[in-house]
Amino acid sequence: MKEGEHLGDNESPGEIVEVDGVVFPKNFESNRPMKEHIDRIRALDVRDDDVFICAFAKSGTHWTWEVVNMLLSGKAEYQKQKKETMMLEVTEVETIEALPSPRVLNSHLPARMLPRQLQDKKGRIVFVYRNPKDIFISMYFHFNQAYPVTLQNLEQLFMTGRTVTGDYFRYMKEMDEFTKKNPQLKILKISFEDMKEDPVAAVGRYAEFLGVAVTPTLCTEIADACGFQKLKHFGETYKESSDFYIRTNMSTGTIFRKGEVGDWKNYMTVAQSERFDAAIQQLDGCDFRFRYQL
Repeated sequence: MKEGEHLGDNESPGEIVEVDGVVFPKNFESNRPMKEHIDRIRALDVRDDDVFICAFAKSGTHWTWEVVNMLLSGKAEYQKQKKETMMLEVTEVETIEALPSPRVLNSHLPARMLPRQLQDKKGRIVFVYRNPKDIFISMYFHFNQAYPVTLQNLEQLFMTGRTVTGDYFRYMKEMDEFTKKNPQLKILKISFEDMKEDPVAAVGRYAEFLGVAVTPTLCTEIADACGFQKLKHFGETYKESSDFYIRTNMSTGTIFRKGEVGDWKNYMTVAQSERFDAAIQQLDGCDFRFRYQL
């Protein structure tokens, strides 16, 4: 596929670029071609106190990013800037390099595109994953803010790895392989569903992983502040705009919808659900615990 090509009815809408099998919207690009940007991200200098939040799109990245920032600051206070100002695939390397420590960076990039220095025991990685059915439905509503797409068309994209940010199943396989091949690295793997089931316990797990001393009161305060409705309200009301939001025309949209577990049952047909059940067998042998309801 050539750069600048538009995808058809059965592919992601809008003008796109493709790098190593991953589809990106053309407007993700800023000052240089996407391939060059990804190459520079892979060569990024990683600091010992960096925290990388890695997740496939619609898996709870915003939620996790706020929790981690609150823990590192020791206060249940939101970040004024949007997480996209620290998102690897849309932020210039010079901007990332200029950020003060500790940097809480985030990305939907697959393992093969992450900074190479992560394998040198530098930084910490928080890997958040979510069941694919809820990701699929969340992605459907997210896409429809900008481009009309049917569930049928999106299913075709999802199953063939043509959604924005790439192939879910390949992403999950690569992250599983990355964690198993690098047992020496500081990696916390946590599911969206576990976070929803017991948010206070999840905050405690993050704190322990980050090496942050916290009181039970602070854990409760952070879990409460990062409850879906409060996080949604602050994100849509008080967050500062960013070059990425302006560039991608997302200023009037929202990345928050429901944040529930099991919402897929309200939209997917039995046949669609069964096709997802069959597809998820690709991940047999991977160390994931998928839950589709609480």
